[in-house]
Amino acid sequence: MSLPYLIVDVFTDTALTGNPLAVFPDAGRLSADTMQKIAVEMHLSETIFVLPPEDAAHTARVRIFTPAQELRFAGHPTVGVAIALASLGRIPTPEGVSTIVLEEGVGPVPVRLTVRGGRPVSAQLTAAEAPSFLAAPPDPEIAAMIGLELADIVPGAAIASCGSPFLCVELASREALARARGDGAAMAALPGYGARGIYLIYPETPELLHARLFGMALGIIEDPATGSAAVALGALLASRVPAREARLAWTIEQGVDMGRPSRLELEAEKCDGVITAVRVGGGAVIFARGEVLL
Repeated sequence: MSLPYLIVDVFTDTALTGNPLAVFPDAGRLSADTMQKIAVEMHLSETIFVLPPEDAAHTARVRIFTPAQELRFAGHPTVGVAIALASLGRIPTPEGVSTIVLEEGVGPVPVRLTVRGGRPVSAQLTAAEAPSFLAAPPDPEIAAMIGLELADIVPGAAIASCGSPFLCVELASREALARARGDGAAMAALPGYGARGIYLIYPETPELLHARLFGMALGIIEDPATGSAAVALGALLASRVPAREARLAWTIEQGVDMGRPSRLELEAEKCDGVITAVRVGGGAVIFARGEVLL
């Protein structure tokens, strides 16, 4: 059996930057076990498999795997597969902005696709799951997980989720962010707190954030761009804004410290004190095409 696949660099408009993603657009014949083995073989942060939708009103069903496990939801695969399917001509691509719906483990995920000059240039997902929050580990324990001093950590860390839970930690300086190193032994305690990875941020300005993601529990040492962590962070930041009505936006630069610069555009909305939407988007480019022989 021959299966075509693409390598797509996501949250960038330049090949060999951003977060690489393996996309299998014709995965209907694969078992979950085979998908997991392929994800291990591809050895990327995530591999996404496209199947026919269960609801004919939706665009496709997708399954997302890290080298260690299947995910109910992930951001860079969702953005990347939307642009990949549009580039392959698998979905309609009217000029301007249109919406597709991908079936994921969290439910239907709406994705707004932007096409200019007949070419898909960006995609933006809306988190399908309402935000939820958990208490963070003590700051000394967090410091041990990321190889930093207690003074490097700004108090107020929390675990946030919009379908995938992450420990969100603000750092005191850009230098501390660059110096951080994930400690696999210390991070082994993280799933016990209900989180899958640590999302470190340093706000250069209120609207420009620098970030890094360590996810040993996911089989990922460091991730160049993490859409699911970004929407979790967006929900957390929005929850701390005192205004009951708000439209918020941030730009996140991630992957810089590992040589894979990525840019994520994050938005959140509040209505009557309730977070009603969290979105993340960006560009993607096809870097390679190939086939797997099974």
